[in-house]
Amino acid sequence: MSPPLPHDPYIQAVVDALTAAGLEPSEAYTSDSELDRYRDDDLFGIACMLDAYLAWTDDHPAVDTRRHPYGIALIWDHPAEHWQWAARKHNGHLVQDPEFLPKLGRYSDPAAVVTTVRALLTGEPLPEGHAPYWHPADGVRSAVDAWAEAETAG
Repeated sequence: MSPPLPHDPYIQAVVDALTAAGLEPSEAYTSDSELDRYRDDDLFGIACMLDAYLAWTDDHPAVDTRRHPYGIALIWDHPAEHWQWAARKHNGHLVQDPEFLPKLGRYSDPAAVVTTVRALLTGEPLPEGHAPYWHPADGVRSAVDAWAEAETAG
């Protein structure tokens, strides 16, 4: 078993909230091995980022397969400021580059993530207004920032 990553507590809180709402992802994982595609400096192609991938496949009861025949994916990247989403192809790849969810910030309250996921799964309009910040994420944010600093330290 790999050691926990600094963003794991937040992502687990989101998964727990989704599960409590009957929207448990078909697949969920966190990682620290993806190259940081947001960089535009000398560390582009070298430095990694923290990320999380949550997917709902076509056999999930909450997925409207008329809108998303193969399900959807929700993505959390650090250093991106917002969650992202995309529909999935039959092979599990994304139909297009993920689209940012500008009202769902990096550390949005898990209940707000649930509301957004429910809308994405059913094709309903996304919630109005910006999602509230999840204050228990203060410790996670500090740990993520420390990880990022260590990742780029020379």
